[in-house]
Amino acid sequence: MSNWKHGAPKVAFVSGGGSGIGLNLTRALLKDGASVAIFDLKVDDALLNDLHGLSPNARVERYFVDITDSDAVEKSMEEAASTLGAPDFAINCAGILRTAVFTEMSYAMFDQSMKVNLYGSRNFAAGVLKHMQSGGHLALIASLAGMCGSYTHGAYATSKFGVVGLAEVLRTEMKPKGIDVSVVCPGEISTPMLDEERRVGSKVTEIVNEFAGVLPVEVAVQGILDGLRKRTFMITPGFKAKLTRYLARSHTGLFRWIVDKKVAKALKLFGEKTAV
Repeated sequence: MSNWKHGAPKVAFVSGGGSGIGLNLTRALLKDGASVAIFDLKVDDALLNDLHGLSPNARVERYFVDITDSDAVEKSMEEAASTLGAPDFAINCAGILRTAVFTEMSYAMFDQSMKVNLYGSRNFAAGVLKHMQSGGHLALIASLAGMCGSYTHGAYATSKFGVVGLAEVLRTEMKPKGIDVSVVCPGEISTPMLDEERRVGSKVTEIVNEFAGVLPVEVAVQGILDGLRKRTFMITPGFKAKLTRYLARSHTGLFRWIVDKKVAKALKLFGEKTAV
């Protein structure tokens, strides 16, 4: 069945649980018997009914909240903890991807990425840790972009580097309190967010990122769950993505050379104007 290191969670808090990775993790948690509180901008009635049917003994509640609103996040988590109990597992899946070369990137685009991805992670962690007890497990979803910058990722990578740094600090501070922290750093995953980037984004980015590969969402979520169940600190599903992380962290010069070659090749193929 689930094979969680410390037993399956009894109560899980999931932000961004209404779609993509968050929804798939929510389904897995419910099937493992956890009651789940979903924090998202939108979770429609049909989806909620579907989730209710996944486990006869587990409960699922939805809380409509903007992850960038720290007071609203704190208030909704207080309500969830009162309704379902204190979370022994929590994962922040809320995030956005906005891309442009830096010289064409508006302040508003950069600011929104920081507010949702970085400040949202802060708000989620701060809200959860008011209720989580010893034995608990907090996870934040970052990205491979949180360890290596890619073309057009000025806002996204900056925010995700921040999430990785936040997770490193939280791991250090929470360990003495008996709370484990994980940070999930996947490569590209076949989700609506990636489909939208392919539609409007840069061909250069697509070529650079192909080095780490693209995982089907089911495969990626299974890899993420494997790491979460073991309480691994840094989780990266997929062999090619793991190799990318290793090179970016341990062989930085080689990795930058590979990236520069790919960027030059893509710009030659598509031309700078059509590439961005």
